[in-house]
Amino acid sequence: MVRFGPVARFAFTMFLLHSSATAAPAAISTFSVKWTAPGDDGVVGRATGYDLRYSTSSITAANFAQAVPLPGLPMPGVAGSTQSFTVSGLNAGTTYYLALKAVDEVGNWSAISNVYKKVASTTGARAQLTLSFSEPWPNPVRASMTCAFSLPETAPIRVEVFDLSGRLMQTLANGPRAAGSSELVWNLADRNGQAVQAGVYLLRAQLGPQTWTRRVSVIR
Repeated sequence: MVRFGPVARFAFTMFLLHSSATAAPAAISTFSVKWTAPGDDGVVGRATGYDLRYSTSSITAANFAQAVPLPGLPMPGVAGSTQSFTVSGLNAGTTYYLALKAVDEVGNWSAISNVYKKVASTTGARAQLTLSFSEPWPNPVRASMTCAFSLPETAPIRVEVFDLSGRLMQTLANGPRAAGSSELVWNLADRNGQAVQAGVYLLRAQLGPQTWTRRVSVIR
């Protein structure tokens, strides 16, 4: 059977949300992005993951990987369903470009969606970060993997990599982190500095009271 990656086109709409935070006014914007979920094979089924990115310059297929990935994206819904995501912490008065890609369970990535362009407006209050941990990228990975997280307040975090037998391979973070957004990189080495074998690994992240588990496919 010929397999096709997820549908490449997405219907984007955006509208400005007003933050309910009580901090002093600041030139920060929050947007809600909406799209129509693609399928896994063509227009049927359910994709496995999303990669939503933004940039202050136009996004194309050639430079999509250089745009900034957004952590905490929802899992894909069934084909044709409407999904949304809130993008926080944008600078008011700045023009942003956003584009989305989807991936199926065997690593087939779609082409990028239509690119949305928007000049961020001031909400009148500082946007509040939400507790989130991203899907790792790239995935499958051959050289190094990156993941991103956001903390609304200072909290202890622990991010570890396990093989499927439950053996601890690497610790990416362990200790308190200040509020904000950050990224972690795994160079595909174990705790002894040796390159791990090709296969599927589990990325387990505990941020404060919440835990996430992500699957990472290493290829050689």
